[in-house]
Amino acid sequence: MAKITLFGHGKTPNPHKVLILLEELGVDYEIVQKELNDSPNGIKHENFTKINPNGRVPAIIDHTNDDFVVWESGTILSYLAERFESTGKYLGKSLKERTEVSEWLAFQISGNGPIQGQVFWFKFYHPVKGLDQSVYDRYLNETLRVYGVLEKRLSEPGREYIALDRLTIAGTSNNNSFNREHQRVSDETSIPDIAFYAWVSIAGNADISTDKFPKLQAYVSKLAELPSFKAAASKLVAH
Repeated sequence: MAKITLFGHGKTPNPHKVLILLEELGVDYEIVQKELNDSPNGIKHENFTKINPNGRVPAIIDHTNDDFVVWESGTILSYLAERFESTGKYLGKSLKERTEVSEWLAFQISGNGPIQGQVFWFKFYHPVKGLDQSVYDRYLNETLRVYGVLEKRLSEPGREYIALDRLTIAGTSNNNSFNREHQRVSDETSIPDIAFYAWVSIAGNADISTDKFPKLQAYVSKLAELPSFKAAASKLVAH
């Protein structure tokens, strides 16, 4: 039996965050695909709202901890990082590091995901005939402003990641330097890197240009080549 059950939907970015971290940690998991409706397999049906009262994905069940349920992507990332990794690689190893990780994660889940999500919403899911362009532009311009914050951060001398300024070997849940197949190692990232990547990497799907943010483009391309990120992407395709 898998240690973690992850509830998701297709290639949506918030479940993608969790997939990446599960791959980084080397934790066995299964993915349960949900529908975005109130059908028996839908996120709005009572079958699922008993798991997540907010009726959204992702949510997880930790079968190693009395089938403990966690929902909201940022909380899931923090929970998994503490539950399955004991040295603080992803959450930070000191109060200062943990605070830095926390503030950048809070910025992603409040300032990046919801605003960029509105760009996708009005472009693909709720196109309004005669919509005042200023409504759409409000969300697009705020998304670009957030990208500018990330660009400035990544432009700091020597900075390779959003939150923590170091590059080491990331271990699995048992602190070995290889993952559960004993064949991959990856550079260390922190939770905000995973969280921002899941959203920024799909900017092009909504015709959001990142051409003015070369550091951010390079950062996303670099993360995309890490083994855990590749593995998570393949699982998204597979499902």
